[in-house]
Amino acid sequence: MSSKKETNNRTILLIEDNEDHAEITRFYVNEYAADIKVVWLNDGKAAMDHILEINENREQSYPWLILLDIKLPKYNGHEVLSRLKSNQTLREIPVVMFTTSTSNQDIDAALKGGANSYIQKPIEPDGYAFTIAKIIDYWSLNQHGIIVDNLNKHA
Repeated sequence: MSSKKETNNRTILLIEDNEDHAEITRFYVNEYAADIKVVWLNDGKAAMDHILEINENREQSYPWLILLDIKLPKYNGHEVLSRLKSNQTLREIPVVMFTTSTSNQDIDAALKGGANSYIQKPIEPDGYAFTIAKIIDYWSLNQHGIIVDNLNKHA
């Protein structure tokens, strides 16, 4: 996928403890949509601290999308998801569980916990290009951007 997608300077919050997975995700986001900024945090506690800081101080914009791994140190992805979706404002930010887990228990827990999507990471690095492009395309078409823009304007 070599065509780049315009997305109006949006931010993806990538919560991922595996440095290789984070690098390849950031690489393909940049390749497909160079105007999307990726903020990478490598554990659940850092992610929650970052998100709560945005919510309280409003010096930064809310992320356009959160890509959340399940197997994280400190707080796992299900715990982070639960905390996000229990907050009246933060629940509006779409969360895509982006993980290697194919466990039905993980899938059920994520969807029942309020994840907007559950996508298994590609096994081969080349599969990332297609997967990242589809994630960006889907969420670019979805009207959630209006909700996140409104969060940023009124907070």
